[in-house]
This record gives sequence, structure tokens and C-alpha cells, in this order.
Amino acid sequence: MFRFALQVALITLSAYALSGCSKSSSNSQYSGPSSGSSPSSSEGGGRISSASGYSGFTRPPLVVRQGQYFTWTMPSDWQANESANGVDLTSPDGKLIANSALLAGNAGQTTPWNFLVDVLTKLGARDIKGISTQNLPSQPSGYPGINWQIQEFELTFTDTAGTSRHADCTCGVCNAYGGYSAIIQSFSAPANEYDQARTWLPLLAQSVMATNPGQIAYQNHLIPVQNRPLDNSGLMESWQQKRLSQDRIAKAQHEGMMGYERMVSPTTGQHYNMPLETYDGTVAGYRNPDHPDEILNPTPPEE
Repeated sequence: MFRFALQVALITLSAYALSGCSKSSSNSQYSGPSSGSSPSSSEGGGRISSASGYSGFTRPPLVVRQGQYFTWTMPSDWQANESANGVDLTSPDGKLIANSALLAGNAGQTTPWNFLVDVLTKLGARDIKGISTQNLPSQPSGYPGINWQIQEFELTFTDTAGTSRHADCTCGVCNAYGGYSAIIQSFSAPANEYDQARTWLPLLAQSVMATNPGQIAYQNHLIPVQNRPLDNSGLMESWQQKRLSQDRIAKAQHEGMMGYERMVSPTTGQHYNMPLETYDGTVAGYRNPDHPDEILNPTPPEE
């Protein structure tokens, strides 16, 4: 949820990204699965409940990539499709999909579920079945008195290739002044691979972060606000040290919860997110997945 809140109003929607979410029949009147059946934080949705992951399954290392608009992490052999609208991440065989995207400036009003149904229907999906809905905390939109409505949906569907898929989609909608924006983070897998996929695919969708906010959604004419801190070197040093301490705590909490540790190659500077289960006790560290003879270094807190 923290990552999703950071994405609000930062990334945009592409049609292919949503194909990793779900599909539905046209003219659907479905209002979404009952919120009473919401998955708990230890059971489902996009959450990772254990650093050890799925029994008998080792999660892949994730390589940090930088695009024109965004940065993200993914396995080294995956394909990434980036635009100013978002990022779609796909496994080599096309079975696993993760994405993060935003649609801005549509006329009318909608809800997270109705938006999902409308877009996915246009992609030719069928047999959509909602499993659960979870209402997530609303987030401020920047418009006075108007918030983003955010919900998480777990669902199954049949894609255009006839494959039965299981998906988790977190969708936020902001209705304001006769128009709306919508943001989605999602992942999906064949139904029989979902239990493994949900132990690490959420990290891919959550990793997509805008590095060029002035150009996403093609809003190149936005003028960023200039920050002019007080020119006091002693005060700034004190705040810098406090921030470093907070960064260390946040980094340790994030790595412990997600089960991945952020590392960097001492020779190339390439960043990796290494699953804890790949730690090699014989060398007291993580081996570089691209160069096994090299031991990776921990990243500083601010990274």
C-alpha cells in the first residue's frame, strides 16, 4: 500500500499493461466481489507473507533497470515495455505478467471495479470471476476535499489465448470536476502457478517508480516547484544525519518484509534485489547472478 500511494498521479496506463490484470464479458453488471471476503495480509492479494517464499521454490534475483521515464526491477531475462504511460513486465514464455500504469484525464466518473471491467472488456476478455475485494486507505489527490478511492481485487479469468489465469489488481480512481484518473498495479499468472507467483510478482509491480515526473502522461509543460532550504550548514547536517538513520530503519524493514535484499556489484555498479534464500553462507554473502565468482556488496541506506 505504501508503494501504491507513492505511484498515485505518477504513472500512466497502457492497454497491454491491463491484459496482465483480468478480462471480462461485455455489459457486465458485476459490482466486484464482496469486501467481506477480503484476503488477509498473510493469505493473498499482492502481499508477501514470508521471506522464505513458496515451499520448494526459489524466487529469482531481480535486476534494477532504468528507462526513459521509470525505474523498475525484474529478472534479467524478462521483457519490459516502457512508455510515458507506464511499464509492462513479461516473462520470456509470456505466462507471468506484472505492470504499473495510470490513465489520466477521462471524461465522466467511475469506480475502481467499473473501470477495471470497462477496460478489460474492451480487450476481449471473458469468464471474469471476482474472488475478493479489499478496501484500502484513501489517498489525497491534490484537489481540495477529493481523495483517491483505492481497492484491491483478486480474480480469475480466461485470456484471449484460452488460458485460465489468476490475478491481483490494485486500482485507484480519482473523480474530480467531471473527469477521472485511474491507476493500476497488477500481476497475473496461469491459475496453477499463482501460488508461486504471488510470493514475488507483487515486488515487480511495486518497483515501478517515476524518475522523470515532468514527462509522464506527456505533461511536459509542468513546472516543478523549486525547493529553497534554509542556508544553515549546521542545521542541514543535523537533518541529513536524522534522514540517514530513518533510511537505515526503512531499508531494513522493507527488506525483512519483502524477503529481498538490495545489493550492488562492486565492479559494474549494477543493482540487484536478491532473495534471502540465495544467501551463500560459504562466502558470507550473495553471489552475482551474472558473475558467480563475484560477491555483491550491500547498498547504502539511501539506495
